[in-house]
Amino acid sequence: MRFSDSLDRKMEEVKRPPNPPVGHYVWQVKKHPESEDFEAKSSGKKFDRLEFQMRVIEASDDVDSDDLSEFGDVQGFLTRKTFLFDNGDEQAFERSMFNLKQFLVHLGVEESLELGEALAASVGAQCLGELKHRPDPSDPEVVYAEMGKTAPR
Repeated sequence: MRFSDSLDRKMEEVKRPPNPPVGHYVWQVKKHPESEDFEAKSSGKKFDRLEFQMRVIEASDDVDSDDLSEFGDVQGFLTRKTFLFDNGDEQAFERSMFNLKQFLVHLGVEESLELGEALAASVGAQCLGELKHRPDPSDPEVVYAEMGKTAPR
């Protein structure tokens, strides 16, 4: 399907696609993680945000097979694994650093690498990760598919 072929569709016909079923999947880091400055609108706090783009490789046994067949091919589904580093709170910053380290270890990245090298080494690496659903707080009809806890593959 091409976007140019969709230009005659009415906007009311465009619907949000369903999320893959909850459960554990094998995930792969698709590309080098991206970082950016981020300011929380509600608190004005400043963060550094680091995002990994993650692609589903396969579903694990705990994913409901009926839900999976109803959804269709889940291979290639994309989501992000995000880490926020609080620039104004040293303890919160270090907790995020530890969580990042754990994630990288789950991907099989060597702990002896410097962080910049570890981020580069993460590209193409795989881990087991939970896919969960989170309703949008301002619109409960909208549900996001997010990557939760991870473990080594």
